[in-house]
Amino acid sequence: MQACMASGWSFSAPVLVTLLVCLGVILLAHWVTRQRDFPGRDSFILLHLASLWWMGAAALEMSFFAADCKMFWASMAWPGIVATPTFWAVFLWQYVNSMRAPLARSSILGLSLVPLLVWGLALSNPWHGLFYGAGSAPVDASLGAPVRYEHGPLFYATAVYVYLFMAFCMGVVTRAAALSQGLHRRHYLAFVLVTAVPWVANIGYVGFGWTLFGFDPTPFSFAFTLIAFSWLIVGVRLFDLLPVARHLLLEALLDPVLVIDPRGRVIEANPAALKLAGLQSGWQGTELGQWPVFGADLQQLLQEHNGPEQDLPLTLTSAARYYEVRVRAIQRATRHGPTLLGHMLYIRDVTQRHLSELKLAEALALSEERLRTISSLHEQLREQALCDPLTGLYNRRYLDEFFERELARAQRENLPLALALIDLDHFKRLNDECGHLVGDDVLKAVAQHLLDNLRSTDAVFRIGGEEFLLILPGADPREASERLQSICAQLATRDVATRGGDQRVTLSAGLAHWPEQGQALDELLQAADAALYQAKRDGRNRVCGQLPGADLSHPSRQAALRGDSG
Repeated sequence: MQACMASGWSFSAPVLVTLLVCLGVILLAHWVTRQRDFPGRDSFILLHLASLWWMGAAALEMSFFAADCKMFWASMAWPGIVATPTFWAVFLWQYVNSMRAPLARSSILGLSLVPLLVWGLALSNPWHGLFYGAGSAPVDASLGAPVRYEHGPLFYATAVYVYLFMAFCMGVVTRAAALSQGLHRRHYLAFVLVTAVPWVANIGYVGFGWTLFGFDPTPFSFAFTLIAFSWLIVGVRLFDLLPVARHLLLEALLDPVLVIDPRGRVIEANPAALKLAGLQSGWQGTELGQWPVFGADLQQLLQEHNGPEQDLPLTLTSAARYYEVRVRAIQRATRHGPTLLGHMLYIRDVTQRHLSELKLAEALALSEERLRTISSLHEQLREQALCDPLTGLYNRRYLDEFFERELARAQRENLPLALALIDLDHFKRLNDECGHLVGDDVLKAVAQHLLDNLRSTDAVFRIGGEEFLLILPGADPREASERLQSICAQLATRDVATRGGDQRVTLSAGLAHWPEQGQALDELLQAADAALYQAKRDGRNRVCGQLPGADLSHPSRQAALRGDSG
């Protein structure tokens, strides 16, 4: 840069031409910014800016006299040199594929990394000499003579990177030309020719030393490409093709489509709509309400729903058909805001879908009924798995789940919890003397007696042949003992009816309390088991709690209880 401050400069004819081309690129970029429906609009604008940077650096290189200053501006041009084919490739890809979504900032940043890296390498050339060699010098001794550059390895590496993008550009437009027909094919063939211009210019400069005003002609060829492309858009009337394409699309649609003006008159209808209405000519300007077959239904539907964009169900009154109406407002952007031009009504025949939905609803209803039946059977199976088939009481499988839930509630609400282990007295002798069927009748009667004397929060389980377990949430030792004493006394004073006659039955019970006699279920069962053993030893037909200091694991006591005749 210091060399430029000491260098003279001139405003020559080549510099003037270059600046005029730059001005043309600026005007072209401004025109592009006003085209809203331009596919690849953002990348085309970035392409203009990169080309403008390149040509601006070239103009400054041409205007200064000193060779060092010329080399400085040649290095300054590299961001534009690399970014121009990069964004040209992105633009062509978006344009050919009609991609109107703006480029994300992350994408722009990613595409800019290599141009910025090359820029840094070019500016640092005086330290490494890998971009321009030491043989770079003016072509002759005249004042302000162009510099003939000796290209280094970094230059050719960058050229390969640029040529990859140029090859991609040629591939995109060539493929588009091969796949298109008629006017569009000629359009893309012109793209192929225009895209080939920078290729020819750059290869001529690198391989054969072609120059324009003594400088690289590639930026001028890109400027030509931009101008030629813009002429193709205007000359071929690309934007005028859009209404034609939309009209052709309207003609090709199999579903009826109507376009109405703000006064509710039909100004456009596709063949499907005319066929449904039975019209051939003389229909333009017809009031929507007077449109045959479905006009009145449509008008009523629109009066009931005034939203600009909506999907509305429609059932024609003149035919057993079902339609779905999509309403879209047609607007034109102005300086004072959008102006309503009319509405497009897309009328889709959904009769088959509607009938399918009805059948599906019937199938779903049937499936739900079957699901309820299966759920009921599943619940019954679960109840059977968790309940004793003889007495209907819960069995041991459900005990752990119920106890964990009640224990958590007792801990959360700071409530007591009592557990009672019950065994029928002399039940083995009853079975031996009267038979197992009578024993079954006694078990069922005792189970019902226990259920009748429980609260809704209590639970009773059959955990063995004649063994039952009661869990009494919220019952303190005194309350639990009184309730068990009452159950025991009531059973002892009544006769139990069986198929072998009335039987007199008594029970013995052992009580345990949480948390005084254990924290876990097994600990409480051991405590209740020991208390039950004590009730048996004291004469049966009674309720006992755990004795202080009782040895719960004494084998003689466990054996006495399990081997007892009842």
